[in-house]
Amino acid sequence: MNIDRNKHYYVEPVEIEVYLKKAGKVRTVIKDLYIELVPVEPGGEKSRMVFDTFRQKDEPIDIMEVQNYFPEFIRIIYDSYYKNMDLYEKLSMHFKSGLSGSVVSWRTALYFTELLLKYEPTVASKAIGDFQTYNLNYLIVKLNGLNEHFLLEDSTAAYLIKRRNGAYQNQPRDKEFDKLVELWEYNVKEKFF
Repeated sequence: MNIDRNKHYYVEPVEIEVYLKKAGKVRTVIKDLYIELVPVEPGGEKSRMVFDTFRQKDEPIDIMEVQNYFPEFIRIIYDSYYKNMDLYEKLSMHFKSGLSGSVVSWRTALYFTELLLKYEPTVASKAIGDFQTYNLNYLIVKLNGLNEHFLLEDSTAAYLIKRRNGAYQNQPRDKEFDKLVELWEYNVKEKFF
């Protein structure tokens, strides 16, 4: 698999069982599956303004702060997220704490983002843009930069694989990547049986 060091990746460990014929034993080997993080582009002009505001500050898109900067989104955010507003408030606190230097807060923010991503898409995310995926990518890059070890849920890794494959659908297939994905998917299925 060709890894471009200028791009950002999530690294998912894949267990591979290898049969050693001469020894008559099975060994488990761990290979790293590098899943390229596909950048998120905003949908419309308002969405672009939101994304640009947070990109310029090199911060995740904090939905609580979006309401401060762009009051026209208050109603749509409330209507879309009123059931989970307490989680967004906690996520906002972890973003602020992470920006102040807390590595633990970045990790916690990642897991909150994984959870909240499951409730998308919403009317708000269609208006604002896919801020959850933007935040997921941002947090993975941040934790990688801090040399922090972390693992995502299988469903989140599958989502990143789907996004990566969508971005490369008109390109020649990376056979090693495809093979590792196939083995990873097999391992995921085996866990549940």
